[in-house]
Amino acid sequence: MTAKTYAEDIKTLIEDRLRLKSRSLSHAIRRAGRLLPAWARREARFIAQAETMMAHPKLRVRVDEAKLARAHADLTNYLRTIDPKERRKTRVLGILGTVSFNLIVIVAAFVTYLVWRGFV
Repeated sequence: MTAKTYAEDIKTLIEDRLRLKSRSLSHAIRRAGRLLPAWARREARFIAQAETMMAHPKLRVRVDEAKLARAHADLTNYLRTIDPKERRKTRVLGILGTVSFNLIVIVAAFVTYLVWRGFV
């Protein structure tokens, strides 16, 4: 496979698994930001850089194809483990947990205020 095919494959996986639309792999990496771990961003940047280097005939020989294939394999294995439904559920549960904690703190403060003022 070529670097262009690797880049398209990774971009498609990022779009499917992280629900991000992008026009190129570089743009997808920027949009993903902290949704990807540092090692995954680094590998994806390497694939994007290799894609541009493969377009130039003199720079093509500088691309390490074994490292490129390894980076692609690692990234595809990681991205395939991401479940979009699980990510959405975790995000909603996190928001609900934060809201419920804040409500408990407000109710406790209100009850404390009522006890302090002597209404209860």
